[in-house]
Amino acid sequence: MSEVLVGLVSAAAGFVSGLLVPWIKWQIDKRREQLAYRRELVKSWRTAISSQEYDVGDGRSTFLGSAEYSSLRAHLDPEPLKKVEAKWTVYATGARGGFYRNQVLLDEVARLEKKWGLV
Repeated sequence: MSEVLVGLVSAAAGFVSGLLVPWIKWQIDKRREQLAYRRELVKSWRTAISSQEYDVGDGRSTFLGSAEYSSLRAHLDPEPLKKVEAKWTVYATGARGGFYRNQVLLDEVARLEKKWGLV
């Protein structure tokens, strides 16, 4: 009787580990890919915001119509989103220098980076 029990336990353990190990590996790989994708997003957002071509501080900005902004916009909190997309609004440069909207966007990117566990 004990041999049968040992056999059943061994079979059950083999069956569970056969399913469990690949599932755990898949979860780990999925998390790695998600982190790599998020790192790439953060890098592209920072590059786009910092580049002269996408300078959101002047009236000739093309950044708000870019693919980078579209992907970032979905993650922005409502208050920074209003500040960035406010029409006919002029912001005085703060103590940090540079363009205010750029600062708001870079702060949001830093917040997302921390929230996602990339730093």
